[in-house]
Amino acid sequence: MRKLVISFILLFGASLAWPQAVAQMRTRLLTRLTNTEIEQYLKRNDVIFIPVGTVEPHSEIPLDAEYVAPLAYALKLAEEGDGLVLPGMVYFFPDASVVGRGAVHVTPSEGTAYLKVIAHSLLRQGFRRQIYITAHGPSFQTVSPLVREFFDETHVPIVHLESSAFRRPRPATPAPASLQPNAGGTSPVSAFGKLMYGAYAIVGRVEDIPLNLSEPVPPHPADPGINNLLPLGPQSGTVGFYMSDYTDHTGPAKSVTAEERAQYAQEGTEMIEQAVKAIDIKGILQAMRDHDKYTQTHIVPQYDWMFENK
Repeated sequence: MRKLVISFILLFGASLAWPQAVAQMRTRLLTRLTNTEIEQYLKRNDVIFIPVGTVEPHSEIPLDAEYVAPLAYALKLAEEGDGLVLPGMVYFFPDASVVGRGAVHVTPSEGTAYLKVIAHSLLRQGFRRQIYITAHGPSFQTVSPLVREFFDETHVPIVHLESSAFRRPRPATPAPASLQPNAGGTSPVSAFGKLMYGAYAIVGRVEDIPLNLSEPVPPHPADPGINNLLPLGPQSGTVGFYMSDYTDHTGPAKSVTAEERAQYAQEGTEMIEQAVKAIDIKGILQAMRDHDKYTQTHIVPQYDWMFENK
């Protein structure tokens, strides 16, 4: 433990203050950088964002919508906070939408185990401040155990930035009605759907959203008990269930024109950019550093008897 504390002090003794301007990079995606560029980056910073997704039905939006959304946030946050982005964490717990044949099912425990291997590797590589971003409500069942167990194993705090965190800040000037997260107006596409369109635009894939695709909702029975059970706790963390039809997730596919797709993408992009500006990622990263330093210089030395077998 003393060696760990000494190493930490040596690491944090260097000047790690935020630069006046965030360094420019040709890309923030780790897999598109060379090893030389990674080595250069790690000389000045230690931040990486890991978008964690699912593959499941999402109306007319492609199956990887809830991977693309956190990826879009991660790219914007990386620019604001001088971090890198680890892409490719796509196939995790989809929950009740597995009734759709496009959904890829991975259990929460299987996903946690895989992410933990990735987290340990990233720490060894030099990425001490890791932020896992999700847009899928039930993802906490995968990522929350990762955060806690990784901390117990390494005493290094990593963070789960869940999608609702982007809606908590309240700007002094309210956003236009069309950009409010829960406002759909008369548009057949909800504000959440527009956010997804914006995410695909940010990652350069808006044309993956098909035009003029629609489908009817087949007759299917409603579960008579589930709506009285879900409010008792956090979604499927309270009771297991399956949707009666895959269109129960975000509705059936909605027909959109090229002009509508472009408009929704523009509105969704503005929503994401507003949220990123409101969340103060530099403050979060500084808080992670402060918490880490306190843990290493106070908690670990004082309670090293708890960690003798770790």
